[in-house]
Amino acid sequence: MVDGEKQISKDSGRLLVMGDVHGHYEKMVRVIEYCGYRPGIDQLVLLGDYVDRGPDSRRVASEVLNLAKTGAVALYGNHEDMMCRALKNRNIGRLGSDDLEQWLSNGGETTLRSYRAHSSELDAHLKFFSQRPSWFENKGFVFVHAGIRPGRAMNEQSLHDMIWIRDEYIMGYKGPWNIVTGHTPTQYLGKIGLYQDVIDFSKPVVRNHKFFIDTGVAWRGLLTVMELMSGEIWQA
Repeated sequence: MVDGEKQISKDSGRLLVMGDVHGHYEKMVRVIEYCGYRPGIDQLVLLGDYVDRGPDSRRVASEVLNLAKTGAVALYGNHEDMMCRALKNRNIGRLGSDDLEQWLSNGGETTLRSYRAHSSELDAHLKFFSQRPSWFENKGFVFVHAGIRPGRAMNEQSLHDMIWIRDEYIMGYKGPWNIVTGHTPTQYLGKIGLYQDVIDFSKPVVRNHKFFIDTGVAWRGLLTVMELMSGEIWQA
């Protein structure tokens, strides 16, 4: 995992962001088609959590790798972190039992099944995941998988917070940056009684400089792409 990135805006195109995919390859392909993504013109940001829980993590990883080659920014999520930690010593026959147990208890078993007949791709995908940036800035938006610790500058944020934080960020962050995240499904916001003015938690939620893009595809919800400048969304 590398430090955050700041890139020059692609002024002629759109700023698109995709929520957590969690192994749902067919939905990923469909929502990219629906939004009409144009590599080299539009900037697409993927918020992490490409693997686990869904049936096709290997195919999702291959697609994310290909998208990154043509200009998309793919961030590091906590599920990639669990996967990399669990499998880091697999080629020398040493798997960390605690790391492996954590990963498997969070959906890693479905990811392992997806690689069963394609194990030759695993090393390249693990290397790719380990090189993902932890955050990204573009057109006044800061993209990070889970959120940030309120009151700290971006260069003071810990990796653990950026890929795992939840309630401290949700309840405590009020600005000044516009923060765009996955990690916390929008349905969770409804479950805890937050933002009671929101009518439909199957769509992205935007409140107090916080953009929640994960619409719960891992839990039978929808996969969302949002264009941040216009607010337009596409879902599969």
